[in-house]
Amino acid sequence: MPEFHGRLVVLGATGFVGSHVVERATSVGWDVVALSSRDVDLAHAAGGAALAAIVRDGDTVVHAAAVVPSKNASDVSRNLLMTQALVDALAGVEVAQLVVVSSDAVYGSESGVVDEASPCTPDSLHGVMSLAREMVCAEVSTPVLTLVRPAAIYGFGDTHNSYGPNRFARQALESGQITVFGAGEATRDHVAIADVADVIVRAIASRQAGIINVASGQSISFADLAGLVRDSAPAGTRVAVAGSESSPTFRTYDISGLARRFPDLVPTGPAQGVRQMISAMQGSTQA
Repeated sequence: MPEFHGRLVVLGATGFVGSHVVERATSVGWDVVALSSRDVDLAHAAGGAALAAIVRDGDTVVHAAAVVPSKNASDVSRNLLMTQALVDALAGVEVAQLVVVSSDAVYGSESGVVDEASPCTPDSLHGVMSLAREMVCAEVSTPVLTLVRPAAIYGFGDTHNSYGPNRFARQALESGQITVFGAGEATRDHVAIADVADVIVRAIASRQAGIINVASGQSISFADLAGLVRDSAPAGTRVAVAGSESSPTFRTYDISGLARRFPDLVPTGPAQGVRQMISAMQGSTQA
């Protein structure tokens, strides 16, 4: 990894993605300023001014502060307010790089192969909000603007309970039963949080600009994913079926762009990622 000189300012530093970015950057000896909403509340009127007093010319900024997923108009409004406050705070400085942690929700929910050239057709409030955040951040004066669009992220430390690896793991460890909707045939690419943080740090170290989709390159059905969790969970864990899937979609990612940017990057596969997540969750409960 190329050397990094300067300060890294991480907004949303105690969130799922932000905390892992801080951990990864700190592990390689970077000078990190970790800011949570307790330090700088961008949703508050004074938040922008507080951030402006911290950020300096030449800093690198990671915008991982967000209310996710955005489920209603209030969430969308709050996220855009926070992002505009960031843009206003950076108006008086020139940061070396701005990294925006976005989402693959900007591509909508259609089936098919997705890459960085795929059109943005968001069909959810979260997708609309994510795309709007990207557009607002384009106003920042910086030579390097990086838009990171992860696929569905999973891993230890996720506080959400979205349908997928983290929910399945919690169900397995708490009740011994994983619930899958219908046949569980819909496929998704689930990316490990460690990979997302690693890509962000790599993108900063090598000053990578533009859109970066972060995915494993391996799509897996929810039924098979539940099976992986079951196999890594305590003996006796079972998979149950409830309800039905509504309009299952089958999405895959072309990660050749990711490979061109970072030739030595080896994405974490679903089986390995699930084992690591469950091991970390079990270790946390025993600590």
